[in-house]
Amino acid sequence: MSFEQEKRESLRLLAGLENGTLTSADAFNVADKCDPVVVYLVLRYLREKYPANEPASAGVTRRLVELTSTYDKIVAKAKKGEKDSIGQWFVETYNMREFFNAPEGLIDLIIEKIEG
Repeated sequence: MSFEQEKRESLRLLAGLENGTLTSADAFNVADKCDPVVVYLVLRYLREKYPANEPASAGVTRRLVELTSTYDKIVAKAKKGEKDSIGQWFVETYNMREFFNAPEGLIDLIIEKIEG
């Protein structure tokens, strides 16, 4: 996947899960093409931005649970991304809150680091 295509698909995954514009099957198909670090950090971003204990987060939480409980491959991919040195670097260096109002910046940073 090209650099620009990877960015576009990563943003599509994040926005689709956040806004409900992707079914879990569609989200799986997009995530399946993405780098494991992207999958891990997108899921982590959404879990941190939309904590399960807040009623306003119900839609995003439901979509995340549906995706991860239906598609074991996504869970395995996210775990692989969590163990990756780039995933670890990101978590040690940044706070997800920095990207809550700028998810494009999150995706740009991740993809540039992966491709760099």
